[in-house]
Amino acid sequence: MSLCLPSRVSISQRRQIIPTQAACCQASFCQRQHTRNSRVARLLERERALSAASRSVIASASKNEEQADPENFAYTHLWVSKDGETHIKEARFKDFDLKKFAAEPQFVKQGFKVKSLVFTELAPGLMNDYHPCPSVQFVVCVGGSWFVKTTDGTKKTMKAGDILFQDNIEDSPADKPPSHFSGVEGDQPCQQVVIQVDRKAEVDNPGSL
Repeated sequence: MSLCLPSRVSISQRRQIIPTQAACCQASFCQRQHTRNSRVARLLERERALSAASRSVIASASKNEEQADPENFAYTHLWVSKDGETHIKEARFKDFDLKKFAAEPQFVKQGFKVKSLVFTELAPGLMNDYHPCPSVQFVVCVGGSWFVKTTDGTKKTMKAGDILFQDNIEDSPADKPPSHFSGVEGDQPCQQVVIQVDRKAEVDNPGSL
């Protein structure tokens, strides 16, 4: 650290100037050191914040990997036992993938080959006696309400937003053709979307989706 003194000063003046300049230099050095320390502290704080954010992202990813399915994507399964009787099982869709589908990641379940898509409206009072379904299919109620009744005596009412999956087709591998009764409930028509899929009918496998 060098001190700059005027060329023409007395010894007594030098004795006064030198301590003053030294103090100023010391203060300047301390200020620079404080600024440097503050900058380092901010950098360390930013690094700690980024590390915490990274841990949060990793933890969130791990949680999503553990939760591979939606919590309550429900459907009703009209299933068939080997003896040809039909039954009702309240189930939840499983085996989803969490991935980008439209834009952001979402739960996606694929693998169904659609044979036919049918929009239908059932008139109030319509009743269908015991019959097999025409295809392995999903029936999504979008308006009104309807019901199914299985051969074990169970009745299930389906309202808007409810999904039925059924595979009680005539050529089921069961011991006899399985059937169900269905009809419209209330005094309003029932609108349905029927999605027929290319899938083998099964027996003794409730909640299989």
